[in-house]
Amino acid sequence: MWHHSNKGNKSIKFTDDSLKCCVGFIEFETSINNIDTAEDHSQIREYYSTVINSLSQIINRNNGKIIKSLGDRLLCYFLNFSDLNNEKAIEEVFECGFEILEKREDINKELLIKNNLPSIQSYKISLDYGVVDLALAGDNYQLDIFGSAVNICSKINSSSLAPHNTIIIGNNLYRILKSYSTILNKYNFITNGEFKLTENIGYPTYNIKRRENTLLQNDDTNNTHSIMIEKKLNSYAEEDFIENKNKNKKREGFFFHKKNNKNKRIIIVDDDREILITYRLFLEGYDYHIMSFSDSYAALNYIKDLSNFNNLLVILDIRMENLNGFQLHQQIKSLDPTIKILFITVLDILDEILTIVPGISKEQIMRKPVDKKEFTNTVKNIFK
Repeated sequence: MWHHSNKGNKSIKFTDDSLKCCVGFIEFETSINNIDTAEDHSQIREYYSTVINSLSQIINRNNGKIIKSLGDRLLCYFLNFSDLNNEKAIEEVFECGFEILEKREDINKELLIKNNLPSIQSYKISLDYGVVDLALAGDNYQLDIFGSAVNICSKINSSSLAPHNTIIIGNNLYRILKSYSTILNKYNFITNGEFKLTENIGYPTYNIKRRENTLLQNDDTNNTHSIMIEKKLNSYAEEDFIENKNKNKKREGFFFHKKNNKNKRIIIVDDDREILITYRLFLEGYDYHIMSFSDSYAALNYIKDLSNFNNLLVILDIRMENLNGFQLHQQIKSLDPTIKILFITVLDILDEILTIVPGISKEQIMRKPVDKKEFTNTVKNIFK
């Protein structure tokens, strides 16, 4: 459904729908400011026309699209990447970035031929994956995208974490790559530090390079080390119950897996282990893949490591030590706002929760003790 907004002669259409795709920012640095702008407006126009058209051809060849130019930065997206089963589309995104870096001298030769225009000195390329919202803006209704994925990718590109002439990817994109052995065989991912999304939430970034062989070696460039991403297999299908404890026994998590589970996944977080077992028994007989944690930090770390968040419901208690339900909800939503949430609490604070937590409806809050039929019906309705 589209909504119209008019400001002056401008018209914008917003949609209620969101989609997931790969977005990218490309910044090019040059000495264009050294041109005498009083006399060389035509040269400046010719410069930007040459650079943007050349980059657009590379991006289009790799099934991407430039959304808009922001001075010396381009925003683009790769819609083919919305299908996570399309491994070729993932590779196209990376090869697009490498082709841009490798064709810099070719573009500079073209600039030199055209009125001795200044060369591109370097690029900064950032890529990430996530939710974007669509809009049609301007008199000609040009496509525009916005949302958390665009904002984060822009911050990566603007930060000191993005060195010149490199491709930096965000953690949301990095997590997806762990499912693709071909991608892991072709590319090397190097930890590149993290920046603060909020005061308490750090966001890791990674430098991507082509691999020259199948074995990863230590890479001391920029004092970082190469890391191999190993594909994690769900090896628990034959087990009904697994309990993991760390050395100091403060963090506990235990995981339940159903055989022949479908795509709908549920993560239950409550520091009362008996309640976790009860909720699991309530959901027996349904086609859910269920994992339960008695420690909220362990749950958060597990969620961060997932390759995608499709059909994911997190059931949260509110009163928990270390990281309570509200805090965990905030961090989960910062990863992906489409993750479904169900609060279950002994507290009679329905109105307060609706006020404090944005985007939560009263159907997503249940009081303890829960009725089995009400609980299972609520879960089914959330997945609709």
